[in-house]
Amino acid sequence: MRWARRIALAEIVWCAGLLAASTLVGGIPLPTPIVMSAFLLALPILGVPVIAAERLQIRETGRVSAGGYWLWRLLRETMSGRLLIASWLLFVGFWVVGALSMGSPSVQEWGAGTYAAQIHGQWTVISKARYLPLKAQGQRVFLSVPGGLCVAAAVLSTALLRREERREAVRPKS
Repeated sequence: MRWARRIALAEIVWCAGLLAASTLVGGIPLPTPIVMSAFLLALPILGVPVIAAERLQIRETGRVSAGGYWLWRLLRETMSGRLLIASWLLFVGFWVVGALSMGSPSVQEWGAGTYAAQIHGQWTVISKARYLPLKAQGQRVFLSVPGGLCVAAAVLSTALLRREERREAVRPKS
């Protein structure tokens, strides 16, 4: 589980860095493989702690509950309130960036230096200077989602690690 937490933390930094690069450099879009690399790590890294949490719940309670009460109790018992608030703010920050970027029009490169944006359902030819910031804005949605998911993965994996450390400390040594 430590490796999952390390990868999730690295992914948070990666997504935040890419978001900053696409925002601060004047809205220059990033290459598509770099943007998609964020998703390649985020989805499996979120899955590992979720499956581990389900297994821990089955081991401790004997069943899987449909509600999130057990997960909330795990977080409250193992994480400080300040850390939970800070992680919640980071999670919300990623999603706010994504929500603010959702209003951008769809843009395409038609070839031969011609760029177009779909505004109110109609395609309009735009300049390259207008195309680049719009494309970068559209990419921010795809960077904020994995960033938020990795915040959740880092918090959940930290809670699971702390629960395991407590169990090891209480376990009698033979």
